[in-house]
Amino acid sequence: MAELPARAPDPAPAPAPAPARARAPARKGRPPDPEIEGRALRAALRVYGDLGWAGFTFEAVARQARVGKAALYRRWPDKERLLAAALELLAEPPPDWADPDDLRGCLILMAEQVVDMFVGPKALVLPRVLIEASLYPPLFDETVLSIARSRFDVARELVRAAVGRGELPSGTPPGLVIDAIMGRVLSTIVLTPGRDRPRIAAEPTHLAASAVDFVLSSLTKERA
Repeated sequence: MAELPARAPDPAPAPAPAPARARAPARKGRPPDPEIEGRALRAALRVYGDLGWAGFTFEAVARQARVGKAALYRRWPDKERLLAAALELLAEPPPDWADPDDLRGCLILMAEQVVDMFVGPKALVLPRVLIEASLYPPLFDETVLSIARSRFDVARELVRAAVGRGELPSGTPPGLVIDAIMGRVLSTIVLTPGRDRPRIAAEPTHLAASAVDFVLSSLTKERA
């Protein structure tokens, strides 16, 4: 009987296909720029100071900030809200490192901000706000009050706390202390010729400290 031919070995199993790699989600557009908001708000203040409400447009702010108008619209749907957000920069709170128990230091910081509002880069902004508040009351009234409250309420609380610690005489009116410091700062600016005001802008701490020291020394002399 003839032998059957030998059976060929079974072919080796084909290797399993490698698992498909998950694709990373495609990124759309450029990553957001965390500095856009601050740059836009500073630009908005400059545009408003230079041109007023009539010339305040998204186009002008975008040009000044060097950003696209779309970036502005994503954050502020209209120019009213853009300007309101920018004006909050006029009433910035004390920095995180400020010591609330250091009355003199905190009052000097506050007075420096006032100097900056009248002779610094923001010098045209507040006068425009005060003038245009009478022309556009619904827009500016609350903004002006918010700036005043944010800036001076904190200072009054600092004075009250100092009275409580015994640093100032009992019964010292906080509002009067703040008014005296601000009056000293503003009267110095107003009575300084325009050609000399850049010196004040270059050294805001000098005027701020002299006003604060004058008022605080007057109060402590009365107690002595």
